[in-house]
Amino acid sequence: MIVPLLLVAAALQTEMTPQERKRTGIYKLGQKEQGALQSWIEANYTAKTGAPKQEAPPKSLLEENLHSGSYIRLKDGSTWEIHPDDTPITQSWITPVDISYTPSNDPAYPYALTNTLTQSSVRAKKVGKVPSINEGLKERAPLK
Repeated sequence: MIVPLLLVAAALQTEMTPQERKRTGIYKLGQKEQGALQSWIEANYTAKTGAPKQEAPPKSLLEENLHSGSYIRLKDGSTWEIHPDDTPITQSWITPVDISYTPSNDPAYPYALTNTLTQSSVRAKKVGKVPSINEGLKERAPLK
């Protein structure tokens, strides 16, 4: 029984960093005690299968910047209306650059678009098409 305990103790040495061994006090235990502890842990707890993977937000290349940053069209075909307060940011976005999109906390503009080069973000909502310059910009809320 000592050989398996020694192998288990070796696993504690390889799985834990020196800082973790010091912080937990494992370094104070002999190999037999470390093996017994590891065996107890394995018998009473399930191992993690790894850190939860965070999916990268979807992204697409900026294809067109329209109406002075009021709308942008991405390579995936999606078109976005930018919150009026954020158009000064999108006015400087030039192609080609990856734009990622994630949910935002603004119900009127439910997405946050992020320029992956500059890390600047704006509030946006998906639209079916870009209105002509005359019809679209009249209907938008005025800049404050």
